[in-house]
Amino acid sequence: MKFTIQHTFIIALLFFVSVMKAQKTSINFIENDYKLALEQSKTSKKPIFIMVYAAWCSHCSKMKSTVLKEPNVIAFYNSNFINVMMDSETPIGKEFMKKYNIKSFPIFLFLDEKETHLYSTGGEFTTEEFIAEAQKALNPNTQIPTLEKKFNEDISSPENCIMYLSVLRKSIDSDKSDEVTARYLATQSKDQLISPINWKIVAFGVNELNSKGFETIISHQNDFAKAASPKRVEAKILNVVKKTLTQNINYLDSIGYSKNRILAKNINLAKADSLVFKLDLQMYEVTKSWKKYEQTTLESVEKWAWNDYQTINSISKIYIDHITDKEALKKSILWAKRSVEINNSAENTLLLARLYNKINDKKSAIENAQKAKNIIIAMGWDAKDVNQFLKELGTK
Repeated sequence: MKFTIQHTFIIALLFFVSVMKAQKTSINFIENDYKLALEQSKTSKKPIFIMVYAAWCSHCSKMKSTVLKEPNVIAFYNSNFINVMMDSETPIGKEFMKKYNIKSFPIFLFLDEKETHLYSTGGEFTTEEFIAEAQKALNPNTQIPTLEKKFNEDISSPENCIMYLSVLRKSIDSDKSDEVTARYLATQSKDQLISPINWKIVAFGVNELNSKGFETIISHQNDFAKAASPKRVEAKILNVVKKTLTQNINYLDSIGYSKNRILAKNINLAKADSLVFKLDLQMYEVTKSWKKYEQTTLESVEKWAWNDYQTINSISKIYIDHITDKEALKKSILWAKRSVEINNSAENTLLLARLYNKINDKKSAIENAQKAKNIIIAMGWDAKDVNQFLKELGTK
């Protein structure tokens, strides 16, 4: 009897150890070898999951250190996919990004053994969301090829269009959303066009300033405002302006920016004009187009930034470093004075002092630097920077 108990205990222990060893502590990622993944996919009949990441991407690092280490995620992805971790900065990664038009990180891409794009998404997810996304990738009814086929079979169906757009807009093929939306809108008569469901379609599918869908929004702005709300329509217009021009800025596409900027200005919406002004500042700063920066600020600061001391401060710093025209600098002093009026802080006052110094008005520079120093001392802060500036001005 004693032997039997010991024997049973040993068997149970060995079984427990074998189960623990069988449990995976990480997803079985193939590092960068996409061709090997394709071979394994063809053999196993499992689809391929690919995470495309960049070493500098904080969202990528967070997903790798949290969600991808969750037991439920590990078990689900190992059971259902051939998994690949693709470093975007390797030669293979760069080639892969170009092939699949990947422009952001992290991207989660699902392909079959024939390299058909089944599903894709990006960003950060919770454990539950990440498994839910994978389930959509496995379900033929929520895969991109199925939804595309249904849409093409009946382009006039708003339900088919919305289902397709809802998956497409967050995928690596989101650029197709405007084309899909335009094709659908072309099937709608004037009487059919203005409706809550059609507003939902343009809200989902319109992303580019230079698109038929955006023209439709602008042409029927008041009508859509009744179907949705004025705030939602305005927010959509501003979102498209910002998204389009920001993309031009990110790619340093000066030609595209200039063309899209004209379209944005032609909307004749004050909030759009204000947004374009701030995006102009970004574009001319990153491209070091200081003459254009100067011209834009001279034309627009008092209209779009007069009550925004933070924007005025940013402009003041650029003028100190890069603008040499004395009349323009004198104008910037008026803006800096306005900044001090709004917020009488040490930073604002010191910027004003530096602008005075730029036009060789030493007396006003010293006067304002001393004011800044008094504020700093009163707050108990370190006066090292202002003391150094006063020293440069020839004071003790």
